[in-house]
Amino acid sequence: MARSPHQPAAAADSVQRLMLWLSLFVVLLTLAAVGVNQILLHRLLIGLAAVWTRGLAADLLREDPALPQLLRGAEPGPGQLDRLGRIATATEIASFRLLRPDGSVLLAAPPPDVPAATAPRRRHQSIPREAASQAPIPSPDKAEPAGTLVISLRENGRRAELRDAFGLAQFGIGGFGASMLLLLVWLGHRGRRAEAEATRTRHLLRHDRLTGLLTHAELRERLALALAAAQPLDQQVAVLVLNLRGFRQMNALHGRATGDAVLAALAGRLRTLVRRSDTVARLSADRFAVVQTSPEAEEDSAALAHRLAAALAGPLVLPNGQSLALKLQIGFATAPKDAQDAELLLACAEAALSSAGTDAQPDICGYDAAMDTLLRLRRETEDDLRMAIEQGTLTLHYQPQRRLGDRGLLGFEALLRWPHPTRGLISPAEFIPLAEQTGLIVPLGAWVLHTACAEAAQWPGEARIAVNLSPAQFRHGDLVATVAEALATTGLPARRLELEVTESLLQDDPEDVVRLLRDLRAMGVSIAMDDFGTGWSSLAHLWRFPFGKLKIDRAFITEMPRDPKLRAIVTTIVGLGRILDMTVIAEGVETEEQARMLAAEGCEQGQGWLFGRPMPAATARRLIAEDQSRVARSAA
Repeated sequence: MARSPHQPAAAADSVQRLMLWLSLFVVLLTLAAVGVNQILLHRLLIGLAAVWTRGLAADLLREDPALPQLLRGAEPGPGQLDRLGRIATATEIASFRLLRPDGSVLLAAPPPDVPAATAPRRRHQSIPREAASQAPIPSPDKAEPAGTLVISLRENGRRAELRDAFGLAQFGIGGFGASMLLLLVWLGHRGRRAEAEATRTRHLLRHDRLTGLLTHAELRERLALALAAAQPLDQQVAVLVLNLRGFRQMNALHGRATGDAVLAALAGRLRTLVRRSDTVARLSADRFAVVQTSPEAEEDSAALAHRLAAALAGPLVLPNGQSLALKLQIGFATAPKDAQDAELLLACAEAALSSAGTDAQPDICGYDAAMDTLLRLRRETEDDLRMAIEQGTLTLHYQPQRRLGDRGLLGFEALLRWPHPTRGLISPAEFIPLAEQTGLIVPLGAWVLHTACAEAAQWPGEARIAVNLSPAQFRHGDLVATVAEALATTGLPARRLELEVTESLLQDDPEDVVRLLRDLRAMGVSIAMDDFGTGWSSLAHLWRFPFGKLKIDRAFITEMPRDPKLRAIVTTIVGLGRILDMTVIAEGVETEEQARMLAAEGCEQGQGWLFGRPMPAATARRLIAEDQSRVARSAA
């Protein structure tokens, strides 16, 4: 799918062009400065030579005022030319000549005391053409010049000092230019590295790390662009959502590494089965999506869905040599028939997927208007839940947790309730998955945590409060900061807070989960594994995670008195907890018989209707007061 270039990339190109132009400017500026330096040196040397020539001419005239007559042909007197030849000159003057108007030489003389042939030369001495200078010898009548004085200059004295000074300046100019050029080259290289890192970061933000496919957020952006481009051309856009059936069970059977290999191989197949103009994305652990642009007819979407299902159903050979067969459920929707908005169109495809594989629908299902009721209810529920979180109209109930030995009250588990103004009490099983899918679980979880801690902070004694965490809270938001903020603002001691997580959390990024759980434990809170025994990785990963408590799932407790196998499982879990130094609590305890059997097996704590149903906060406070009174009477 074509898309406009990202602004950061355009900005990076502009920076690179700017660096190139700056480099070229520095080179040209350096060359210009060097040229100007040479021109100034040349002119200064010529000017100095002219000054020395005029000065020597004046000295010769003072030495012998009759010099103009000699130059015009008068015969020199005895020793007259010798006196002129021995006149003192500047050290820079190597020799001079007096020329008559016709060009003949009247006198050619080296400096006095030092013959021209033996005049000292500097290491770098040379007599270039500009080292010769001449000046006219004026005549008394100020008519035509009587002759010409020509001097030859040595490269020493002030001339050498001037050349050295300008040489140093030229070296400085060249060094500055080279330094600036190197700086620009370094900045350009650093800019390219920074842009490469930014490009890689943008790629990671937009692409799933395991499969390389686009993320859910990027899919929505691409879909919105496709819809905007298709609408003026009256073209169609289709969205297909694919769900990999039995993925969790496959993970449990073959392990996480195999599951990752399956997802990567599936993503590779999907790329080869769609056109280059189509978009493929990974929505969640086992869910993918395809945006099909410009299908010629609605049937093309169905045809693509069947082709994908058939192609992906073939045996998948993994790197370890295993061969697995995949089965997909596919739901699809088409714009503009089903929806014209990106979010709504994707929701239509999700609704079709929800119907796929049911008794009334095959594994491939297109969106139908009959699904509007379910889709509308989902959207209304999402909007109402968002409003309930913002307005604080949700509530918490508290279920007691007791010791099995003396039935002493240990604390409560906070359970979320949603009293809807028109639909009555909505089950958490209905709105919690919706909150996880829409991202509302982050503000919802923060509200539950803060409210539960605020309530528990008012309880006397050391009664604990247990709060459930969703795996989505570990993937989104800053969970550690959220817990720390709840404890700090409510004043609840960390030792009285217990966070419960399910085994499904262990499937996603275990290294990151271990780090987060250890950070939470470092704060002083306790971590409990909820519904222990029902997940796929309990024994394999339990030792890696810093759990302080195991909660035996109610499924093992209900039939335990009548099923010896279940009792053996409970005994094993209790023994495992004892070995790992973890407290074991059984949930779903409803009868005295179950409580006695659990106590006999060594289980320490229990939770269930036998000890109290979930109750409002005020009732929980009265129960704490009653328990404290009972303990006081027993002590008396």
